[in-house]
Amino acid sequence: MVLPTVTVSDLRRVGLPASPVHLQPDDGQALLNVPLVLRTTGGTVVRDTTVLGFPVRIRATPTSWTWDLGDGSRLGPTSDPGRAYPRQTLTHTYTTPGDRTVTLTTTWSGEYSIAGLPYRPVEGTATTVSPGVGVHVLAGRNVLTAPDD
Repeated sequence: MVLPTVTVSDLRRVGLPASPVHLQPDDGQALLNVPLVLRTTGGTVVRDTTVLGFPVRIRATPTSWTWDLGDGSRLGPTSDPGRAYPRQTLTHTYTTPGDRTVTLTTTWSGEYSIAGLPYRPVEGTATTVSPGVGVHVLAGRNVLTAPDD
């Protein structure tokens, strides 16, 4: 019996989720010249499908993330999904005010099992792109005040 090979096209068609974009602060605003914390969550995804009549289980794992910060800057690809403040590992500092859109591209590797046989690697990788998250970058202003007498 000849078993099918699962390809990267099969990996793409099983519906891999886009990784969520988490920013801190998370109110849609960032301050000029103050680091914005970046992170994502998620892990291995398992999907059951059929290839050439055989039951197939596909296991996909995110291997890297690339951040588009909306100001011409990119961060990554990195194998680090980031961490929340105060242990943050990924940040971006905007140097000009304005509206930006942050998107995240996740690269997935996969492996598959046909009819319960041992897992084999899928050749190649698949990518997903998150929906954009808006960030309004604000510039603060200095104000001098008299000290209390």
